[in-house]
Amino acid sequence: LTVTPEHFMPLTEDTRGRLALLARRFPIVCHSLELSVGSDGDDAPGYAAAVDRAIAVTSAVWHGDHLCFTRAGDYPVRALSPVPFNEASIEVAARNIRRVKSGLAVPFAIENITYYIANPLSDLGEAEFLCRVLQEADCGLILDLHNVVANAHNHGYDPVAFVDSLPLDRVVQIHLAGGENEGGLRLDTHSSCSPEDVWSLFEHVVPRCPVRGVNFEMDSRFPAFSRLLAELSRARDILRRHGADTA
Repeated sequence: LTVTPEHFMPLTEDTRGRLALLARRFPIVCHSLELSVGSDGDDAPGYAAAVDRAIAVTSAVWHGDHLCFTRAGDYPVRALSPVPFNEASIEVAARNIRRVKSGLAVPFAIENITYYIANPLSDLGEAEFLCRVLQEADCGLILDLHNVVANAHNHGYDPVAFVDSLPLDRVVQIHLAGGENEGGLRLDTHSSCSPEDVWSLFEHVVPRCPVRGVNFEMDSRFPAFSRLLAELSRARDILRRHGADTA
């Protein structure tokens, strides 16, 4: 089960008890929203310590966040906002990720995000930028396949070629999700089951990387529970066929 620490902050007796209950029933990984590794500044006061406490309560096996910024100075953006793909952003993100890693008792991984506008300050491609950050920060990758498919659709590249250019040996977890098409864009809304192009990419990636976890992201418009179980069964079947479940 993936837990978002912010949903349990502040860590009171009640929220600590709910986290502990989940941890007794499921293996837990933590996936936060506000580390803002793309921001060139200090963390929000007390935030990192609160994440550490959530990891400790859940005995999480790894922790992840997004390669983006969610804070500009002291101001929260409240969105996973893309950084420009350039050398300055690599330096900032790698430095912040190394700092986050040094303060955690568990491995850390970053996730590729969806972005809808090409930043005019970018002078690198998305794949090259992601590869450089992973290398210089020496961290794991949470590979969100719907984000890849959405970006490929919106920015005109081949999703298979994109994932093949990544250091897939760094993949810790894969995210599966669905979205919506609106105004010619594919939106990452987490409001539907994974479409076939995401499943096709999942089938391609699994035999090429050391998958340690697969997470379904769905935030609204939940289908019948039987459909969710069918999705889970389909993912497990792909993992079994490629031997990833025994890796």
